[in-house]
Amino acid sequence: MSNEGREGQDGLISLLAGIGVGVLLGGAIALLVAPQSGEQTRAQLKESADDALGRLQRSMEDLRVKVDEVATNAREAIAQRRGTGPDALTGDVAGATDEGSGDA
Repeated sequence: MSNEGREGQDGLISLLAGIGVGVLLGGAIALLVAPQSGEQTRAQLKESADDALGRLQRSMEDLRVKVDEVATNAREAIAQRRGTGPDALTGDVAGATDEGSGDA
């Protein structure tokens, strides 16, 4: 994978982490300064944390799907450059023998 691809993925992960931290901190601060009972504040904090966790889980699932797509595309590109099918790069190296090496 090229450095540009890794930098893009690192940037996306950093962005998602920053958004998650910002949401959690912003929600917590807003709830702590709001004039309401402790029980209401705790309930609201729990709800906000659950919402943030759900959003983070969805974002991580989206990221996983994108990483899988990038990996598949990379395997296909490598296989194409080598003149083989993309299936040749997955799993174990079945069919690899010493017959063609001339060392026998």
